[in-house]
Amino acid sequence: MVQVPEVFTKFVSSFAGCMGGNPDAPIWLVCDHSFKCDLPMDPTVKFANPQTDVNKLLRPLQCGCKFSESVGRLVNAIVGNEPSQVDKVFSPAGEEKEQPVLMLSASPVCIGLLEPQAWIEKPAVKTDKGVVTMAEYTGLPTFKDFINFLIETRGALFRQTEEEKSPKIILCRDMLKANDYFKMFGADRTNVQANDFFLMTPVKREDGSVRTLVFVTDMLGFGADNMNFENELELRQAGEEIRHYAHNVFGDGWLGNYAGVFLK
Repeated sequence: MVQVPEVFTKFVSSFAGCMGGNPDAPIWLVCDHSFKCDLPMDPTVKFANPQTDVNKLLRPLQCGCKFSESVGRLVNAIVGNEPSQVDKVFSPAGEEKEQPVLMLSASPVCIGLLEPQAWIEKPAVKTDKGVVTMAEYTGLPTFKDFINFLIETRGALFRQTEEEKSPKIILCRDMLKANDYFKMFGADRTNVQANDFFLMTPVKREDGSVRTLVFVTDMLGFGADNMNFENELELRQAGEEIRHYAHNVFGDGWLGNYAGVFLK
């Protein structure tokens, strides 16, 4: 039986590595990993500060990473703001609760590009016996084993928090990983709907009513340097279609105070 180091399990089973934003927002956005880790990692330092309180993620999102432009435009299209007004998403300090989105990371560690071979080949963690790979350190022999570990451990916290906070939309990046995202959030994998821009399925309550819609899309990743008219148009279309799906399920007013100027 695999014995994953306790310090790593506690780190993964938390919100460590998440970008933050507004935990009470109607939209959560999930990327596959956090910022790239400097290697080799010292586990007594890197994994020593698990974050289990989602409310401590309340902070102004930083506009500067290569995904900022597409995130801002897609979220604005959903909530009804002018897509180019990224300051509506990436609010300044003091306006954290005005942000319509919380940004999470499915994995708290990134070694290179989190490629399967890097997991088993790249020296990544300092130990008393020298620098070892993530596979050797964690006892999880393959990258898929790590993904399943994330779904079981980090997913348990995400599912619990989603039930408490009830965001209306969870946007996940990378359609190739859709099944893993659906499992992570306990979504209904028997009821997946396909769209030109996304895959979507609900998270249901025990009585069968829908609490949250989980979307997985490839529309995130355009930076300001490669944003063109076609990308802008598709981001607007994707956001409006996501909003229509949510409107059909939750009805008028599902955005609450986060509805933009075009919806008020």
